Amino acid sequence: MSEAESIRTTTGTPPATAVVFDLGGVFIDWDPRHLYRKIFANERDMERFLEQVCTPTWHAQLDRGVPFSIASQALLTANPGLAGPIRAYHDRFPEMWGPVSRQMVALLHRLNDAGHPTYAATNWPAEYWDGAMATFAFLATFRGILVSGLIGVAKPSRDFFNTLSTTFPITPSQTVFIDDRAENVRAATDAGYRSHRYVGMNALESYLQDNGLEVNGEI
Repeated sequence: MSEAESIRTTTGTPPATAVVFDLGGVFIDWDPRHLYRKIFANERDMERFLEQVCTPTWHAQLDRGVPFSIASQALLTANPGLAGPIRAYHDRFPEMWGPVSRQMVALLHRLNDAGHPTYAATNWPAEYWDGAMATFAFLATFRGILVSGLIGVAKPSRDFFNTLSTTFPITPSQTVFIDDRAENVRAATDAGYRSHRYVGMNALESYLQDNGLEVNGEI
């Protein structure tokens, strides 16, 4: 898939008045493999664990605010021999955080310096959010952050986007929404946002400029 094919946009006028960013996959390289490569001796066993035990579907309930102590009960009962790796999902969650994109943080600072209101909207388990705030200093520079685990609903639910527009002083038709996942971009578009799928810095800068958000200078 080419970069152009990976982008779905809804461009409109007048210029956008706010920007909402996803975090994982845009600013932060979140991936359970960062942790589980330390736990499993080979990639095959690790991938089997992530495909059959601590799966993305299972993780989604954490994003909706279900505590790990509850979400893990069925897994521990069904997989007693994997109790250690399962509990590591909770005990060592910060080890799933990879590097932060310096380019994206620089872009965020330039948007803030130019007076463009910036917000974040993330699928993130509630019980690990305080740790994220303590780890990633750039999070404090957003005017507000909507965290799925704290409100009990996650992207791509329409309720998430409705909550976003009622929690912060933004108008969807005048707000650029940036996410790396196609289903979230489609949902944002359906909710009336000017939506862009993040696939690279050059395309993102162009999209911001097309929407009247100038970020001149080296990013």
